[in-house]
Amino acid sequence: MKISPALLLLVLILFGGVAAFFLSGDKVVPKAEAALLSDRAQGTETVEDLKKQIDLLLGQNEYLQGQVQVLQDENAQLIQKLGTLGMKGGTQPAAMPADDGIAPDFVGMGVDMMKFRQIKALPLVTSPATETEVEKVVLTWLKRLQPGDEAQRQARALAALGWIPQEIDPLPLRAKLLTRQLGGWYDSENDTMLTVDPLSDPPPSAKPDEPLAVAFGQLLREYEPILFQPQHGRLSMDERAARESLLAGDAGLTRFLFSIQNPKAEPKNGIPAEDPDHPLNQVPMPVFLREMAMFPFMRGFEFAQALHSAGEFPQMNAAYSRPPVSTAEVIEPERYLDAATRDAKVEVSFPSVAWNGVEPFWDDQLGKFACVTALRAHNEDTAAAEGARGLLADRLLAWQAGVEAKRHHAAWQTLFQDAEAAQAFVKAITKALVERYGLEKAPEPVAGAIAFAAQNRFVMLKLNRGSQGALLLDTASEVARTELAALLEGGAK
Repeated sequence: MKISPALLLLVLILFGGVAAFFLSGDKVVPKAEAALLSDRAQGTETVEDLKKQIDLLLGQNEYLQGQVQVLQDENAQLIQKLGTLGMKGGTQPAAMPADDGIAPDFVGMGVDMMKFRQIKALPLVTSPATETEVEKVVLTWLKRLQPGDEAQRQARALAALGWIPQEIDPLPLRAKLLTRQLGGWYDSENDTMLTVDPLSDPPPSAKPDEPLAVAFGQLLREYEPILFQPQHGRLSMDERAARESLLAGDAGLTRFLFSIQNPKAEPKNGIPAEDPDHPLNQVPMPVFLREMAMFPFMRGFEFAQALHSAGEFPQMNAAYSRPPVSTAEVIEPERYLDAATRDAKVEVSFPSVAWNGVEPFWDDQLGKFACVTALRAHNEDTAAAEGARGLLADRLLAWQAGVEAKRHHAAWQTLFQDAEAAQAFVKAITKALVERYGLEKAPEPVAGAIAFAAQNRFVMLKLNRGSQGALLLDTASEVARTELAALLEGGAK
């Protein structure tokens, strides 16, 4: 255990006092030692006198060693008490056995990591838990971000657009994925860091990544009130992914830089993430939702690296007061860092979105990464990236279909920086539609739009808004396609 600065100061004072004790000629020198010094000055020092000096020095050394040990014990007790503040019963949880050389001292790890991260924060109280218990806490947090049935309606809209195969509740799957990624979570209700116990029964699905979990938990406690303030209203999918990327990227960067100086903090899940048997891939999550869930940790890490390179940890701290507003800023950190040219938020507007007097059950902005991910399902990576290049804004709307319909009605309006970028998107999304619906070839455009019916769906794709936008309709009936096109195209701006 490291000696605190206060302890080190006390030791220096003690040694300084001893030096003065032997070298000073003042009245503070005891009589026995004074006699020895007098004999030495007079040249009458004997072998017996020298033996007495040696015995005296050995006694003082033994005394000082004892004092250092006492102070070290007191220092350890203070650290232990600090780690048990607020814990029920005031007791320290049973220490987990060391795994792959990583010590189970979460309190000490938190202290060291936050010092390294340059955040003045108390270490988290830690408590071992089962994987299921951690999942429940993560799920509670996710439901705070998307209360009620918001997440289910979002999945319903994505299924209507054809990006996920069926309607699901994505939050329990996301909670399972996060638990396996981190191996722990900060429980804000009890101000406690729950860590997955590797000896729990049943055993966890993946080895806990304690350093990443501790870093994420400390940062979540510190910055959650800033990033996710309820008074700001519902965050779009794009905004939420961007803010989660700042948090996850910061934690990943902190763990990475910390592990350079502390090799025991290196990640322990050595299995390649693309392996189908990897614990993360065993979570039965649609590909699109999995990619969106992994984005904060993958691209967020690169975003945090860019911020740290620009201004180290002070730049990271400042970012929480001005978080990225979109996944486009996370993907292209230079857009975020350049305050002079940072894009003003662009929104897609319509005169009205009420169809037959009924408002859509979902209205959201998906963002650049969602666009790239959707295009990648049926395009090469380069074509998908080119198709999403220059995306300024988008808007996904979904309306309820009849009870017999397997999927609801969806409309996705995109807006690009120029006509060339919009054309690249239309080319990529057309290829995706052809492959998804099993068409032999793309339909010929009629009046600037392609339209077809397949698998009980009625699809239309049209360039609009001065050839800088594209409207995609995917509906359960031809009537819905016709009426929604008239509604969204009429006076749209």
